[in-house]
Amino acid sequence: MTAFKTQQARWAKGLIQTGKKILPSVMRSNAPFHTKLEAWYHLTANISYPLMIVLSTLLMPAMIIRSWQGPLQMLLIDLPLFMASTMSVSSFYLVSQKELFPKTWYKTFLYVPFLMALGIGLTITNTKAVLEALVGHKSAFARTPKYRVQNKGETSAAKRKYRKRLGIIPWIELLIGCYFAWTVWYAITTQNFFTVPFLLLFVLGYWYTALLSIFQGLFERRGSTGDEFHEKPYPVGI
Repeated sequence: MTAFKTQQARWAKGLIQTGKKILPSVMRSNAPFHTKLEAWYHLTANISYPLMIVLSTLLMPAMIIRSWQGPLQMLLIDLPLFMASTMSVSSFYLVSQKELFPKTWYKTFLYVPFLMALGIGLTITNTKAVLEALVGHKSAFARTPKYRVQNKGETSAAKRKYRKRLGIIPWIELLIGCYFAWTVWYAITTQNFFTVPFLLLFVLGYWYTALLSIFQGLFERRGSTGDEFHEKPYPVGI
């Protein structure tokens, strides 16, 4: 999980850095409009992570303010918003699986909620990376560990060389997961059942990434021999 977060944060930061560097030139160029639009969407996609933080903050107040709503309001307001926020992402993954596995792609329907929850769980890590890129903060190039593990159950002695410090992010994720567990309880007590599946994605995502990071750090700390890998402070470039 630590390596996965490191990789995703590096990609998120790199895309924003690239966008800051080349999007002005792309927009001023003679490229077709659809090319400019595709470049804009592709290079600014990770802005969604800070916006997810805003969404996380506003969900509970919005539920309290709209506590009067009934089934009709849910159908007219919540359902279209839910479809708009989830169908594009889920369709993207389903179409990719259909192209890769034409005969068995339909089985991946069961994995879509868990995939979306995992994306939600990366919000804190990737938001930090995006904000660093926006303000021009340079950091060490965080390499993704390569263990050369070829067989199931195999471990590598090189693994402990890449042991990362836990930091505060997993604990923030754990607390946010508890916050959403509270919102689930509130939704149930106020009979706002339609929002419960959506809120459970947040609980599952934040707790999954947080607990895996925390347990990984604890287990690696116990098994460490003290020869920790130190990364060279190469600034992250484009």
